[in-house]
Amino acid sequence: MSEVCGMTEVGERDLVPMGGESRPKARLVGPVDTQRVVLGTAAVVAAVAGVMMVVRALDGGGSSALLALVLGVAVIPVIAAPIEWYVHRFVYHEPVVRPLGAIFRVHTAHHFAFFPTWRYVTTGPARRLSIRWRTPDVHASAVRNAGVRLAHFAWYLSFGVVVVWVPAWLATRSVPFVVGLAIGSVVVSNLFIVVHDTIHRPGSHRLVEAQPWFAFLDRHHYIHHVDLGANLNFLLPLGDLLFGTLRTSLTEAELADHGDLESAKAVLVGSGERATQALGRA
Repeated sequence: MSEVCGMTEVGERDLVPMGGESRPKARLVGPVDTQRVVLGTAAVVAAVAGVMMVVRALDGGGSSALLALVLGVAVIPVIAAPIEWYVHRFVYHEPVVRPLGAIFRVHTAHHFAFFPTWRYVTTGPARRLSIRWRTPDVHASAVRNAGVRLAHFAWYLSFGVVVVWVPAWLATRSVPFVVGLAIGSVVVSNLFIVVHDTIHRPGSHRLVEAQPWFAFLDRHHYIHHVDLGANLNFLLPLGDLLFGTLRTSLTEAELADHGDLESAKAVLVGSGERATQALGRA
């Protein structure tokens, strides 16, 4: 399978770091429930179409413009969830779209070489993975890290422009609604980056960690690192719920192999280098 080949390229050597000691490996993605994915996608499309019909029916006055803007902001998480699920499953965890294979390699390295469950958290500023090398590694300079962060933000936002903003404008011709979509897209795109950084680098964003929803997302994402085919949504698990990939707990066997979230986050190891390098210096 292509996943196995990808992991051999970028992470297999990191799975047995010292003295031949075997480390736990994440469960790979499996087949999806096609019927459930199709029906779930249709449900989201129908819901969003209903919102657009409401926007089209508004009279264009001041209160109507405000309502359209609010609806635009509010509907973005609903639209983003299935899009994120598709991209995460079929680009990040399986190189279905061959021209985007570098993204698959980087994400495989993220899971198996940099943040396996046995070195789930680290310290220091974010050190982001380059996508230009066959074997991804982290950038050291602040400028290059900022550039990769901007590229991530632009990548996420591009889905909003192409899949959401343009079709919404053609369907509604409502400027306030599209402005609301743009605001929601910017917020969600930034949250993808900030929350992910906070999960793997505790203390990096104290305000995020203090939010009541963060503990759920923290546990939700750890389960994904144990089982790559589960919890493919990051911020809003609507796609996981609709498509049958939502998990809220680990099995006893998984806990025995990987430990729980609390133990995974108990010790900050290294400062963003490969997991084996960090453990070798600990």
